[in-house]
Amino acid sequence: MRLLPLFVFWCLWFLNFSSRTCFSPLLPLIEDNLLLSHGQAGGLFTSYAFGYGLALLVTGRFVSIWGYRRTVVMGFLGLTSLLVLLQWTESYVMFHLVMFGLGLSAGTYMPSILSIITETYDPKDWGKAIGIHDSAASFSIFSMPVLVTLGLGFLPWRSLLLFLAGGCLLLPFLFWKVSKEPRGDGRKGAVRYRDILTKRTTWVIGLLWVFSAACNMGVYSILPLYLIKERGMDFVLANTFFGISRAGGIFVSILAGVLTDRFGYPRMLRWSLATTGLSTIGLALSSNPTQILIALIFQATCSLAFFPVGLAAISRLTPLAERSLTLAIGIAMGMVFGTGGSPFVLGLVADHASFQIGILFLGILTTLCVFSIRFLEQPLHPGPGISPPS
Repeated sequence: MRLLPLFVFWCLWFLNFSSRTCFSPLLPLIEDNLLLSHGQAGGLFTSYAFGYGLALLVTGRFVSIWGYRRTVVMGFLGLTSLLVLLQWTESYVMFHLVMFGLGLSAGTYMPSILSIITETYDPKDWGKAIGIHDSAASFSIFSMPVLVTLGLGFLPWRSLLLFLAGGCLLLPFLFWKVSKEPRGDGRKGAVRYRDILTKRTTWVIGLLWVFSAACNMGVYSILPLYLIKERGMDFVLANTFFGISRAGGIFVSILAGVLTDRFGYPRMLRWSLATTGLSTIGLALSSNPTQILIALIFQATCSLAFFPVGLAAISRLTPLAERSLTLAIGIAMGMVFGTGGSPFVLGLVADHASFQIGILFLGILTTLCVFSIRFLEQPLHPGPGISPPS
């Protein structure tokens, strides 16, 4: 495996993902500064999610026409501009618009990079390459609370975002040098939304992504509020717990990719969803700080295992011409209803009852999603534990 391109892809995904995760540890400060309720604060992520979902749907359809590499670069230029614009954003409405724009810019990345990765590496290495690449998201989830907490001791929170903007501006130049454009498979421009939406696999992948994203980024988004407002922890301790609990995710993404190459995606999908759901239930039922920390570590680690497995599954279930759009629709569903919708719903549940009840029911529903995996269609690229299409 060529390591330099993979390292650059990893750094790009870290910056892209951090354009969202950097706001989670800042949410209690934003909530207090703008005098928001829990539901209103969680709604900021909903705006990001709608922008992200829209970008996925449009990019997935047209990226083969625009160019995969060009689309990645344009998305990062958008992230740079909007992170700078946040320096002068004061109103709640303007915050929503900027979050929508950040989602719109960030959402162009994944439909483009998956095809670039599968073009760069052999099918036998797809699981490992995708797993290593996806570990950047895990590292972002782990590191952002720690970096934000440290950075706030020296700079205002808006100034911290300028470091992220600088990385988003500079790294695409290196990406352009080490990446190569995917070759077409003779079906350029032929795939329509209807072609993808009539396939059962698209809806199963979308369902799995909704609940996995809700358990991962949905819970992540409201976790500081849950720990500080409902569990009574102070800001520094809550963000310390927040960061420590995410450390294991860095390795589980890589491990999940390796195990997918070894055992096949059907078995790994079942394992990842079951452990995600059960660990989320455990988080809801934890009471004292020690139990909460242990539950956080398990929940954060397990909830990240699905994503590299899901990406590998899409790569094996679809041809190149359909891959970006299938990925876009599946992730868009997960982003809008899982990543974006769940913080809002959990916030509303907390306003009327508690975060604990919302997290408990989310874990139960995620565990039940295991039974939907049997409805996935036969793969085009057989691998371990997978039967070839008849």
